[in-house]
Amino acid sequence: MKQLFKKADIFLILFLCLAGAALFLPGILGNENLEALIYEGGNITHRIDLSEVEKSYVIILDGPPASTVKVEQNAISYLSSECPDKLCVKAGKLTHRGDTAACLPAKTVMVIEGKSGNDTLPDIITY
Repeated sequence: MKQLFKKADIFLILFLCLAGAALFLPGILGNENLEALIYEGGNITHRIDLSEVEKSYVIILDGPPASTVKVEQNAISYLSSECPDKLCVKAGKLTHRGDTAACLPAKTVMVIEGKSGNDTLPDIITY
């Protein structure tokens, strides 16, 4: 009877599975020490440490048009906006370093940054 897999085949399969799992680890483990910056009119108006948020809350950004931001632990998102196209709301939750959402009519931008000094290191996308 023929053997289906040789020892070398099993080692190759295990190596490929471990290499594939290693590609997903930075995304799973990379949510620590996140900081959200909210810009209004080009100036930073809110600096929020998302890792220290215990209870979700809402921030109302004066417009015009006015928009509402929901802050959660390790996430931030536009909850609602009075702008016509609502692309900022459709951007969804920002949960990873480098995520950005903007409401151009309101001249507001939200950016997620890492609090540690490793922001200059390349991430998995640019590497």
